[in-house]
Amino acid sequence: MKKSKAQNNKKKPKGAVYPYLYRIASFVLLSMLLFAPLMMIGLDEAKATVKDAQSYLKMDYNDLKIGKDTSDKIGEDFLDDVEIGSYIGNVSCERIGLNEEVYYGYNRVSMRNGGGLDSRSYLFGMGGVTKIAGYSSNFGSLYNIKKGDIIEVESNLGNFKYKVYKTGLSATVEDADKDTLILGTTKSNKAFSSLADEYYYVYASLIDGEVQ
Repeated sequence: MKKSKAQNNKKKPKGAVYPYLYRIASFVLLSMLLFAPLMMIGLDEAKATVKDAQSYLKMDYNDLKIGKDTSDKIGEDFLDDVEIGSYIGNVSCERIGLNEEVYYGYNRVSMRNGGGLDSRSYLFGMGGVTKIAGYSSNFGSLYNIKKGDIIEVESNLGNFKYKVYKTGLSATVEDADKDTLILGTTKSNKAFSSLADEYYYVYASLIDGEVQ
């Protein structure tokens, strides 16, 4: 017996749609579980590739050339020799194993070789705020620094000691009193972490040392 046209056009119950939704949801979930790890591996590979490329590119392709030759001048006379890319000292913290060279100028070349001192800030012991930034590949040990730790600086201007009074993540550098050292780095060592909206900062007050 043939069904009437009205019976053929009868709508299917809504419950019949759910199996299709389950299939779609399952497919999306499985895709995420499969491709997410592959994407993370790809990002790490991209990061490694960029570092390798930077290591063999000719100097013409870099922002500038850093100078590792230490000036014979000391104290305020040393200021005459300071220019972007100049080596200006070492920053270290024995407890966390930090020991990095510092170059004048906040740029990728300086930070790739150690730390870059923001040219808009003050040099060590000059009565203002000194800001130094570095990639996590060099400054990653800062994650382990604690309040009360001592940071030492050796430079042609003199030797200085700073005591850490604050650490934390923030989008921008907080205001600080004069004779303060601020060290900054990316908040993690993951690929493209330099594009994050927050950075890890260490604030330390000068407790010993003056310009020679």
